[in-house]
Amino acid sequence: MHYIFSFSSRNSAMRFCDAVVSFGGFAKLVNSPIESGAGCGLAVKCSDYELCEGVLNRGHYAALRAIYEFDGENYKTLYNAFNQ
Repeated sequence: MHYIFSFSSRNSAMRFCDAVVSFGGFAKLVNSPIESGAGCGLAVKCSDYELCEGVLNRGHYAALRAIYEFDGENYKTLYNAFNQ
């Protein structure tokens, strides 16, 4: 299972990806899912949700727009800033 963290700012996506890697996780930059409507089209893909949640709690990522669970075929929305 993978998790996609979609941002409206390319800078925030790159900072988040670097932070996840610096805490020992494997993350990479990917295109945002079409469902996100995030604007910049950049997201971070990682399989360690708990690590990513910790990174989100330690930093300031106001540009986070959505979090998706991805099983290889389908996206399930876990968080959507537009619906909060």
